[in-house]
Amino acid sequence: MKYVRMVLFFAGLFFSAAASASAAGAFGVELGADIGRYTHSPEPVSERQELRMYEITPPSPDARFDTYAVDTFRGTVIRIMASSPDDVTPEGVSTLEVLHSLKDELIARYGTPSLCLEEVEDAGNELRGYLADEGGLEVLEWNFSASGKGADTPGAVYVFLAGSEKENGEQASYCTLYMESADYPAISDQAERDKQ
Repeated sequence: MKYVRMVLFFAGLFFSAAASASAAGAFGVELGADIGRYTHSPEPVSERQELRMYEITPPSPDARFDTYAVDTFRGTVIRIMASSPDDVTPEGVSTLEVLHSLKDELIARYGTPSLCLEEVEDAGNELRGYLADEGGLEVLEWNFSASGKGADTPGAVYVFLAGSEKENGEQASYCTLYMESADYPAISDQAERDKQ
């Protein structure tokens, strides 16, 4: 499962943010919504204290994504994760198409990103191998901690490219969008401290 790998990979990374906890239906899921609004697995995929991750099916999924998951705190969605389908082409054509469409849409919605890696395309014809060697790559970031954005702005938005190995040993690439409420970093930090 993509999210378990991604959670483990990014478990040590905590991001600061402070804006409204709502994002009105972004990509089929809403920050601040009750988990009961979405069809989801009966048991959490992972759990740290009161922070629980569920795979969900949004009522209106975005066609670019085939897997959705959310982190919840006391039943409220505080982080959205959406991943594109596995792309087994060495060049990562579909993965890069998703990245470019997300980039254009996110720039139109949130303005210039605080991080924008153009060099990902310099990986050449072996995007899968590059991502496997790098362990994934953050390519876009918007952090709204001091921006004073409007009420429908999340605390932070990130886009990652990552690689995976399929059951048959074939490598694949995929693109994952993360949207976090302003509360997510503090809740995640507290859950980590409580676990120790």
